[in-house]
Amino acid sequence: MKPDKIYLVVPRIIEQPTWGGRYILEQKKWDKKKEFKGLKTGQSYELFSGSNLRGDISSTDDRSFTGELGYAMEPDKFKYLGDKKKLVSLKKIIKRYPKEFLGSTAAKKHGGEMKILIKFTQAKGNSFQMHLAKGTRSGKWIAKPESWYYFDPGLITLGAKKNIDWEKYKQACVAMDRELRALGELVKKKKMKLDAARVKAGEIVKKYDPYKFVNKIRVKKDTLIDLSSGAVHHSWEESRSRHALGNVVYELCLDVMDPVSSIRCFDKGKIKDNGSLRKLHIDDYFRNVSRSDETNDPKKHILSPTRLSAGKNAKVLGLLRTKYYCLDKMILSGTYSGAHTDSRRSFHHLFAKKGNVIIKTGGEEIQLTEGHSCIVPAAIGKYAISPQSRGSVEILKTFIN
Repeated sequence: MKPDKIYLVVPRIIEQPTWGGRYILEQKKWDKKKEFKGLKTGQSYELFSGSNLRGDISSTDDRSFTGELGYAMEPDKFKYLGDKKKLVSLKKIIKRYPKEFLGSTAAKKHGGEMKILIKFTQAKGNSFQMHLAKGTRSGKWIAKPESWYYFDPGLITLGAKKNIDWEKYKQACVAMDRELRALGELVKKKKMKLDAARVKAGEIVKKYDPYKFVNKIRVKKDTLIDLSSGAVHHSWEESRSRHALGNVVYELCLDVMDPVSSIRCFDKGKIKDNGSLRKLHIDDYFRNVSRSDETNDPKKHILSPTRLSAGKNAKVLGLLRTKYYCLDKMILSGTYSGAHTDSRRSFHHLFAKKGNVIIKTGGEEIQLTEGHSCIVPAAIGKYAISPQSRGSVEILKTFIN
């Protein structure tokens, strides 16, 4: 366990049989790996407080490199089919070397802990929800700054429409919830078949039409959406004809779990196989969601990248700058070791979005293949990145500023 070497991040692959897909495993080239064969996944945790690392191998292409398998309803529970003795706990190494690993800036801002959660997600039909405004608390709820970077086109709702009647919106959510739960009870008591109840649920949703209150928009590939200010309505939608993959996003957020951060008012009329429905928080949603035109304007949350540098071998784009986390995209066509590969103030988390690379420090060389990530501790300082694939490669770099 050292603070001055690069560690490969062991991703926690979250099984999601209802709305997941194969995109994540295919990009990682793990779709035929026996432990994940035939699995539908919704998310891969690329970095979080409970991450495990590998420091004993030098490539994500190593046959022994594999992920943890987590579960949609219990992501904290997981199994690992590799050699558990080879795992290094991120939490333990940070506890031993907080400043050396995190960096002076990150350690000071985040109190000597890893508070960043990075999720590689493929999702469909997410609920209508919101997170609290930054710096606020409300009952059990904790603010969760969050941002999305789209790998493929998608469909979302973002913000409420101008001049809506908020009371009518709430009444629609309450009425839908009451009628849908009544359907669920009929299924539980075997007075209605599940398929019939789901058809009826669709009719109920259509009757109240909650979409008339919110902005429904299509987003292009490489769209960047910043919800770090909080208090804004959002959801992921699905369109089988135009967006068969659903929403494929790279999520950055603080490491705050859904049960204390995601305030939901509508769950798309979903009835589980046993007749139960997800718990909603309609009163809390309408108590805390922003009603200002500015907050609910999608344009306020869709960002454009900033060109930070452009040289012979590299173009660096600044995607996000928040008080919680920052994100850059490095587009490389040759070896690069410029200012943006200096980790002295903050660790760098590197994700290979497109292509394979070699990362070199003074004493080691690491291969990072497409769809995988590593963490460069602050103690390493400068490093170099060399493409291994034809054409340009793309690396996403997360750090604390």
